[in-house]
Amino acid sequence: MATTDYRSGYATHAGDIVHALKERLACAAAAFAKQHRHAQTLRALESLGHDQLQDIGYPANALESRPAIEIKAGLMTNLMSMR
Repeated sequence: MATTDYRSGYATHAGDIVHALKERLACAAAAFAKQHRHAQTLRALESLGHDQLQDIGYPANALESRPAIEIKAGLMTNLMSMR
């Protein structure tokens, strides 16, 4: 005798919901840990001198500040009025 089952793709049992929640929390914790390790690495690299950076083979100019665009207040108003 043939049977048909319908599966919507969503968790239907409480165990499935708990399992999905565990996976999401694990992913969020892993992402936070990765971001924290990256920040620690940047802080450690900033504390090294030019010679120490060369010793480990890291490009010394990679940590220099990059140019930023400064936007003055009212700039959008001026640009829109020029249209």
